[in-house]
Amino acid sequence: MKKILTAVLCAVLCLGTVVALPLGFAGCGDDNTIVVGYTLYEPMNYEENGELTGHDTELAELVLGEMLGYDVEFQIIQWDYKVMELNSGNIDVIWNGMTITDELKDAILISDPYMVNQQVLVAPNDELADYTDASDLVGVKVAVESGSAADALVTEIEGISDKDIMRAESQSKALMEVKSGASDVAVIDITMAQSMTGEGTSYADIGYKKIGFAEEQYGVGVRKEDTELCDKINEALAELKEDGTLDELYQKYLG
Repeated sequence: MKKILTAVLCAVLCLGTVVALPLGFAGCGDDNTIVVGYTLYEPMNYEENGELTGHDTELAELVLGEMLGYDVEFQIIQWDYKVMELNSGNIDVIWNGMTITDELKDAILISDPYMVNQQVLVAPNDELADYTDASDLVGVKVAVESGSAADALVTEIEGISDKDIMRAESQSKALMEVKSGASDVAVIDITMAQSMTGEGTSYADIGYKKIGFAEEQYGVGVRKEDTELCDKINEALAELKEDGTLDELYQKYLG
């Protein structure tokens, strides 16, 4: 997809004046590429045998590529700067298990929800029983992904000290902090916790539990001016929900 600046310059060259080009058209070039920003986050976007895969990788390719006709490229980003990456034109879409929040709604357009999520506590199996609700995180070292929903929730816990919050650049690195012992616990998405902890995983000695955080919803982020793209994504998601594809994809990666 044309970046905003590119679209304007191309319109000037082709038409001699600045006009609004239809979303997804390349103007005087043939560039129909849309860039998806992501972080490595199993099971949503991760690498397997050197190839990017995962629930959101496959869903983005299906919606943006097969259904909307774009050439889809994926670009890894630092999650804390996702809004800046999007609004600067470095990426065109955020599709990476992004929790819908009021703060994000003020900054960008967000699609209709496509999955339910929840923040959970991750800790060594023999210590899980020590935690029953969010207040039990006061006084312990807590790892979170910087700029994430977990970061916001943990920061708001009454009595917690900012010095006890370890902000990692990704959820997977927050999980590694627990594995290494650098942090006592982590707060991450249940989708990742289900996939990456427990028997049969690289974190067999680590488990997760719910400690009272409310359910959340995932959405796709686009720039505020890209209303047509957002509408098309919503139409595609509705179609995939209706025909059962969303359920099949969920079972494939999270079932």
